[in-house]
Amino acid sequence: MSDTEAPTLWLRGTKAGIGPLRADLKELYWRWENTIPTIVGYNRQTPQPFEVGRLFYDGYEKSCDRHLKFTIYDLTDERPVPVGAAQVYVDQMRRNGEYVVAMGEGRGKGVGSEATRLVLDYAFHVTNLRCVHLTVIEPNKGAIRAYEKAGFKRQGRRRNANQWLGQTVDEVLMDAIPEEFEGPSLVKRQFES
Repeated sequence: MSDTEAPTLWLRGTKAGIGPLRADLKELYWRWENTIPTIVGYNRQTPQPFEVGRLFYDGYEKSCDRHLKFTIYDLTDERPVPVGAAQVYVDQMRRNGEYVVAMGEGRGKGVGSEATRLVLDYAFHVTNLRCVHLTVIEPNKGAIRAYEKAGFKRQGRRRNANQWLGQTVDEVLMDAIPEEFEGPSLVKRQFES
């Protein structure tokens, strides 16, 4: 994609937009996956080698309907700036999916919350999922606030299930369902006459 060409945005909010993964951003996706906040948030003890990340993003071209993958854009500047990647791992039989996100830049500006809401809109109104769920480490209060702002609700906790900065901690289980999706659907709006 050239510098003058605008990225493809499937859904556009006021602060964030989401579009498909892009081959020219593979190294950037890998870098976001390997920031200290993402490594700690995923409870990985080591960074991923570039080859592992490249294989994952190369596989997108061969992807099936079991993985929704998005580039997250910050729309607060003149031009859309890629700042993260989001995925929903779809369980086709149960019509639900697990949400995972990696943000690079743009933390603390509401971009992640709005992008997460856009992913939920897509998951509920394009992919027709009945539930999207996630697990977050309890001390990650910023992520929990962002997920709640996007529409996720706490459903419970898994005790002593993870590590956070050398301490044993609980995991918070969260989910979102289409019946509780608040506000207008940007997907549905595209079909209104």
